[in-house]
Amino acid sequence: MKKNYLKLIVGMMAAIMCVGFASCDKEKKEDLTNTETPIDPVDPTKGQAMSPEDQKETLEQVAKEFMSMTPASDFDDIADLYNYINDYYGDDYDWDEVEDWADDAFEVSREFIGSSTDTETYTYGSYIYKYNYINSNYKVLILASNFTGHFTASNGRWKYSKASDLQFIFKDQQGRQCILKLETSGSVKKVHLLDDKDWKDYTWENNGYTYISNEYIDRNQYTIGIPERIVVTLTQGGETVVKTTVTVNLSGISSEEFNLSKSSLSLSAVIELNNGYKFNLSNVTYSANSKASVSFAMTKNSATLLSIAASGDVSNMPSVDFSDIANDDFDDDDFENVKGKNAFAKVDVMGKLQVQGTLSDVRKYADYLEQADDYDDDEKNFKSYINQANDLADVSLFYNGTNVRQATVRLEPFIDEQWGGRTYWEAEPVIYFFDGSSYSSFEAFFNEKDFRSVIDTFKKLANRYADLVGEDIDW
Repeated sequence: MKKNYLKLIVGMMAAIMCVGFASCDKEKKEDLTNTETPIDPVDPTKGQAMSPEDQKETLEQVAKEFMSMTPASDFDDIADLYNYINDYYGDDYDWDEVEDWADDAFEVSREFIGSSTDTETYTYGSYIYKYNYINSNYKVLILASNFTGHFTASNGRWKYSKASDLQFIFKDQQGRQCILKLETSGSVKKVHLLDDKDWKDYTWENNGYTYISNEYIDRNQYTIGIPERIVVTLTQGGETVVKTTVTVNLSGISSEEFNLSKSSLSLSAVIELNNGYKFNLSNVTYSANSKASVSFAMTKNSATLLSIAASGDVSNMPSVDFSDIANDDFDDDDFENVKGKNAFAKVDVMGKLQVQGTLSDVRKYADYLEQADDYDDDEKNFKSYINQANDLADVSLFYNGTNVRQATVRLEPFIDEQWGGRTYWEAEPVIYFFDGSSYSSFEAFFNEKDFRSVIDTFKKLANRYADLVGEDIDW
């Protein structure tokens, strides 16, 4: 009967993002389609409140319009180039020179910093088992400046020439020159990412009652030099097909360690395609024990199709280095006291649908759900904890940039099963309406019959996207 409430929360937020509504001409519009601007919701008047049936109809319209704005045919040319590159310059092409270059660049980045031996000894009666782990320790500093050169595709293989940047130069299916180029600029911050072990050799000795195992291990400490600006471009016949620009700002780095309680990060990444699409990940920030946020926008020919924003206040973050998290012995209990407050998320679809969720205290919300789970056979306590969780959350749905919400989402207790003389409870997200129709479960609202045309349209669109890269979807 125990329920995975993390999946419940994620599922609730994901499903509610699918709902859309239609507008009333008399309502006052505000500039609320900006996903970083919180909406101060007001309940609709009796004449403004939409019925569930009207909302389903509008959802269908919004979904179909979004899919019509993003046809697979928009990506035909890009897919043709991708498929040609993948087929012609794939496994059958000679990459030996590239692999040798990468191996040489890696060795340049690798510095021996000393040896060490760890020993474990176990005694069983007269027998002694000794395990020696003989370590060769290396620091691996990955810098873009160590991975430079021009590779030109010619006669079935890549040919290397020395250069100050990294480029792959080749021809497309029509003989036009294509260049994939990586450039970096700005100051470089060194950050220790992770450590790993590479077992190189093994020997075993038997000296009477003593057995000795020797394992020879290369231990690599990986540190990456992160430049302020990274630009990757792919050109075809002199025209840019794809351009990705990443800007990174790190602060509070001590001894090459990014400490979650002391260090801060801000990042942005923009992907621009020659078919008019643009994917902009911006305002990615983490301020130690202060705030975290992220924004994303998808546009086509400057028209915003989808935007998402999320933020929250973070405190009690432990003094843990980022590199520690990748270690096998890392204990995530270090994060059990982390607190998140004033969590905010908002989604906007083409300016016609806005979904906003707030959570005043993430830790308390999770605790209430866990406590409800502990009392899933006690109706009074179960319902009490679910109500307390609901008091911390507010998920509202709006349309066309107004602040009039047409529905809210809450958790509702339901009987899960009855056996052994006991009744067991579960909580499911439900949609509350304002037209007097009370609420609807997600399963009842998003039923296949009412949304059949949307489902069919989506499947056709997904199949066309899969066809672009020669894949099949097993529905």
